[in-house]
Amino acid sequence: MSQQVNILIVKPSSLGDIIHGLQIAATIKKCLSNISIDWVVRDCFIDVVKSSRLVDKIFVFYRGQGLRKFIDLASKIRKQRYDYVFDMQGLARSGIITYFSHSDRKVGRSDAREFSWIAYNRKIPLPQAGKRHAMDVLLQFLPELGLEAKLQGELKFSTSPSNMAKDIFFNERHEKCKLILLFPESRRRKKEWPYFNPLADALGEKLPTMRIVVLSQRWLNVTSALPNVYNLSARTSMDDLIYLVQNSTLVIANDSAPIHLAAALSTSVIALFGSTDPQRFAPYPIGSECNVVLQAKDKKLSSISVEDVVDNALRIM
Repeated sequence: MSQQVNILIVKPSSLGDIIHGLQIAATIKKCLSNISIDWVVRDCFIDVVKSSRLVDKIFVFYRGQGLRKFIDLASKIRKQRYDYVFDMQGLARSGIITYFSHSDRKVGRSDAREFSWIAYNRKIPLPQAGKRHAMDVLLQFLPELGLEAKLQGELKFSTSPSNMAKDIFFNERHEKCKLILLFPESRRRKKEWPYFNPLADALGEKLPTMRIVVLSQRWLNVTSALPNVYNLSARTSMDDLIYLVQNSTLVIANDSAPIHLAAALSTSVIALFGSTDPQRFAPYPIGSECNVVLQAKDKKLSSISVEDVVDNALRIM
């Protein structure tokens, strides 16, 4: 493409979905020249999109702050002219934003909900049978630009981590430490595996030269008497989280955003699944040696034992 092509991606949330969308953006930027990408994102995820350095302009969606804020957002977007608008969310709010955008090519998902499809003049086909992963759906946007429906770009982040995050990564001799990150949190409590406390102890004992780091947005009482186990829950920023995942050896987490962040950054990950479907939400690509999925046979997370997780972690190490 010799002439600049301007694209607006509407993907306000959630964090895992934004990571998938950024992987699509990385592929576009790698395969095509003269591409400008703008993005609509929720205020709490601005730093993630900004630090990817893939996006030229960010439009902030303030959820729950009234109609006036939403109208102001739509008005700002309306002043721009886009060659393509990609609604990767497929919900009412993203459909309204797409509707008011200024473009002849408004592309959305075939599985869009809440009447958002009214805004589109083109709907991407769903992936072929057997490919139900959330990423497989987003990959179908790439052929709209003449690209193959596969990931080709590499996702990287430029972050400004806190001194606390840096201190975890370096020892007192300023040597890099190997990290295992534990993410006990998920958006829904029923998706949270209950044994992260004994897991931290078990890993700390079996891998004394590694640092076991617990991370989450809210405070979680994961305690250990071992000197190589650290609980940083409710103490880290989004930049800290990205920095630590980029520099860790292994991430162990529930079905939640960190498994997708780790997979996107080629960090080994063990993902713990209960009743949700790994074929749709496992770290991508499914089947990669770096992406291990443990699913409870009876769909109850408590059925996954600490021993199973430790054995897989030692095998990966």
